[in-house]
Amino acid sequence: MSDSLERATEMDAPLQQLKQKIDAEPAPRKGGSFSGGLSLLLVLALGCAIGAGGYWLWPQWQSLQQQTDTLQQNQQRLTEQSTQQLDSSKQLQQQLLAEQQQRLTQLEQNLQQQQQQLAAQNQAQIQALRQLVQERDSAPPRHWLLAEIEYLLQLAAQKVWLEQDFSTARALLASADEKLLKLDDPSLLPVRQALATDLEQLSRLHQPDLTAVHIQLQQMRKHSMLLPLKQQEQPEQLEPAPGTELSNWRDTLSYYWQQSWSKLVRVRSAVPEDYFSLTTEQQLMLRVSLNQQLLLAELAAMQHQPQVYAAALQQAADQLQRYFNSDDAGVLQLSSDLAALAAVEVAVATPTPLTALPQLQQYQQQLTESSL
Repeated sequence: MSDSLERATEMDAPLQQLKQKIDAEPAPRKGGSFSGGLSLLLVLALGCAIGAGGYWLWPQWQSLQQQTDTLQQNQQRLTEQSTQQLDSSKQLQQQLLAEQQQRLTQLEQNLQQQQQQLAAQNQAQIQALRQLVQERDSAPPRHWLLAEIEYLLQLAAQKVWLEQDFSTARALLASADEKLLKLDDPSLLPVRQALATDLEQLSRLHQPDLTAVHIQLQQMRKHSMLLPLKQQEQPEQLEPAPGTELSNWRDTLSYYWQQSWSKLVRVRSAVPEDYFSLTTEQQLMLRVSLNQQLLLAELAAMQHQPQVYAAALQQAADQLQRYFNSDDAGVLQLSSDLAALAAVEVAVATPTPLTALPQLQQYQQQLTESSL
């Protein structure tokens, strides 16, 4: 409040000085007193207006000055913060670059070490291969033949146990026996005896041609959907209608009388096929059932399941005999094919382990020990 009074006093000082000057001047003439008073009033009004404007504008200007100072301080603070953030980001970027450079250097060192290790391993393997080649080149042909015979025996064992290919295994064993014959070494007699035993065992094993069984069953499934079923109803034999002449009225009356009663009562001799009656849908289900039994037999043959295979063929033969027309050539052919397939043995043969390979390996071990 005191500050406001002081500012008002300072603003009124010029007015006081002007008033003193007016009082010191000589009094004007009476004619100009009115204009002088009016001028004085205008000056006083102007001074009051200036004082009031200064009194109202001074707080506004001071508030504006404070806001300007606050904005400058905030701007300076933001500038300092941005500078600090920029410095911290530069430091972080430099730190990340240093870490990446360090990792890259470490990776390069590891890669160089691995390359050196691989080069050393490759050099060692090349040296070992060179030594092995030199040893084999200096070895007599007998060792080469023994290595080839061992490979043939291993391949024969693989054909027997992994692929069930007995014919190829017999051919491999026969080839090994021929090479043993070329050596003409009495010490290899146990190996040749074991080979003869293995060949005799494989010759007794019979592997059925399951591919032919699969193809035959597939063809039978295609033809089974076209086989005729047994006729459930005999076709009616209609008598010819008599003439329309008036003289044949007795025959006409008898004809229509029989036709009327025949629709109510049907008398015929019973046969075994007439004890059941099948609709069109049931006939279709019979054909589908026969087809499914043949498919089951096909799957059982490919999976070496003799019990399921025999049961499926027996079920198919029973359905064929009971529901299908036995006078049809296709039905008769399918029945004979089922009987032939039932005699096929689909079980997997289980041979005993081959003995020629262990005998040869034992001979080679004894040969190595004797050379030492």
